[in-house]
Amino acid sequence: MSEEKLFEIFVNSLEFDINDYFVEELSDLQKEIIDDATFILKENVVGDIKSLGGSIKLNQDKFDELMKKAETELENVKYKEIKKVLKDYLKKLKELILKTCLAIIPVKELPWVDLVFRTIPRIMYENNQLTFLDNAIAYYGEIKCFIGRTTVYGKIKDQKPLFAPFTGNLDLHGYNLDDSEKGPKSKIFPYVNAIINAMDSTLTTSQLAKYHENFQRHGDPICDFLMGDEELLESMEKINSGLDSTRIKSDITICSLALPIPSDSTTLILVAEEGEDQNKYSRCFEAFLKLSAACCQVPSIKQETVSQPPGAISTPGGQQLKAWTAEELAQEAQKRMAAQPNIPAWTEDELAKFSSERGSGIPEGMEVWTEEDLQELAEKRRGGGLNIPEWAPDEKMTECSNCGYSLRPGWTKCPICETSVGEKPPEKPEEELPKEEPPEEEPSEENVEPSDEELNKEEENNGEN
Repeated sequence: MSEEKLFEIFVNSLEFDINDYFVEELSDLQKEIIDDATFILKENVVGDIKSLGGSIKLNQDKFDELMKKAETELENVKYKEIKKVLKDYLKKLKELILKTCLAIIPVKELPWVDLVFRTIPRIMYENNQLTFLDNAIAYYGEIKCFIGRTTVYGKIKDQKPLFAPFTGNLDLHGYNLDDSEKGPKSKIFPYVNAIINAMDSTLTTSQLAKYHENFQRHGDPICDFLMGDEELLESMEKINSGLDSTRIKSDITICSLALPIPSDSTTLILVAEEGEDQNKYSRCFEAFLKLSAACCQVPSIKQETVSQPPGAISTPGGQQLKAWTAEELAQEAQKRMAAQPNIPAWTEDELAKFSSERGSGIPEGMEVWTEEDLQELAEKRRGGGLNIPEWAPDEKMTECSNCGYSLRPGWTKCPICETSVGEKPPEKPEEELPKEEPPEEEPSEENVEPSDEELNKEEENNGEN
């Protein structure tokens, strides 16, 4: 298992929720951040701003319980290789709590009743390195317009930014929103936190890439409308995304979205900014304001469906697809059931009977053999499959004294070797062994005659003498 996956498992096991550490008493750093975020709205604020910030001091019992749970989890052997990294994560967790704050701002003469500002500190673990990022912020709120389809805005490396439709549901990592809960969904902090995390999901970024590549960046009415607003695009392009801050290692990032909420007939607008400079608050709010205003002017669902034939929907590329109502689907199901072949059915008694037969291993009607029957079959198979009785010699018959063939009474000669009955077999002569010849004697020195050369040498010696 990779170290990144182990890190994710450890973080999920803690079940850390920043919402448990929010208090109304802000630190000096949190007050400074809230003041910078609300200064641009000073003339439009009506009523009191509700500010919340993370605090360990006022939630010491909860934090100690979290640390105790973390120490117990660290004892697991699987974290041995990254134990030091995980301890550093727990230290940075304190900083994450202290640098998290939000403000609910009541406004007038703007598309929202309330808007929310928040910081987005992150603890990142990539390439065996732990990093703490505290530069990201976000403005979000709900407009009283229902755009009908989730729309995202993002950037692709070496390409112009674009709006793209999102099909399906966002990957909220298991978070389920209770639609029955009254009030603006933008004030449910865990829900918004899950949405921000979903913006980095591969599922979300892949749909931006598909709309860019497969549909040539046009075809969806809402996205086409937003892409035609040059002032909006100019403000959106100024946003510093995760791609600009190098937080995102891939080539695609999502920095804004418009999420319809059917239960309230509203749309949640969110814009995130990851710049380091002081002007990030004004850039983010400007893009948030213009996007909210533009979404209030997009074609409504009723206007879109007028141009479409009944029972049809269109893809982002303009292709018409047929759609069925619940009643039509029920009728189709009944038709298919009626067209099914006549398949036999069994009662409970029959099924119980079949079950008992299967349990005994001998279905009803199957032939069973006894041990004697099996012995008889074995005897038959020895005879080549024929029922041939085994032959036994007659005690009155005699055998030929020469070849051993069985002789019936009255026979005088053996039909095989023609030996007379009762005659003794002729004795076989003993085979003569070959005689061994005596070995040749080597001539002795006395019997060896001298050669001519020796005789000549002897005569020459006698003449000299």
